[in-house]
Amino acid sequence: MDSAHTIRRVVTGHDADGKSVVVFDDVHDYKRRVQIWTAEGSPADNSGEVADAALRETRLEAPPQGSLFWMVELPPSRELAPGAAAETAERLAAEGAVTHRDGRPGMHTTRTIDYMVVLDGEVTLLLDEGEVTLHKYDTVVQRGTAHHWENRGTEPARLAFVLLDALPLR
Repeated sequence: MDSAHTIRRVVTGHDADGKSVVVFDDVHDYKRRVQIWTAEGSPADNSGEVADAALRETRLEAPPQGSLFWMVELPPSRELAPGAAAETAERLAAEGAVTHRDGRPGMHTTRTIDYMVVLDGEVTLLLDEGEVTLHKYDTVVQRGTAHHWENRGTEPARLAFVLLDALPLR
């Protein structure tokens, strides 16, 4: 695996005596996106046997009262194949997002509050009204608004996301 496209994931837990231990220590390819962890509710249950919660079906919305933790790599838009925007819109819809057919493929909403950090590169956040270009270590609190991420730079953008379940918008 190319180390530029991998992420090491360490997950801790408890042994039978209640002592802290490493439960998972593995490497994942995140050429596009890797789901690091999913919590099924809040407060999270940190006791008992630990199943690999990253293996939960990939959805763009967190489970009820739950959370998702992802690492994402966005290639520069100019490197995307023709038809990639339509494929992205189809994938978003299949993963539970509400896609917007306003002529801008990829625009979508989710019933979540998302915390995002740019780890490397730059990415542009497109909204219904306006856009903002973000650079390394910039952050976004995305509050259920229609949005789309686009990499207009020349290098891949690497992003970390935590998505939390939120109340539906009225």
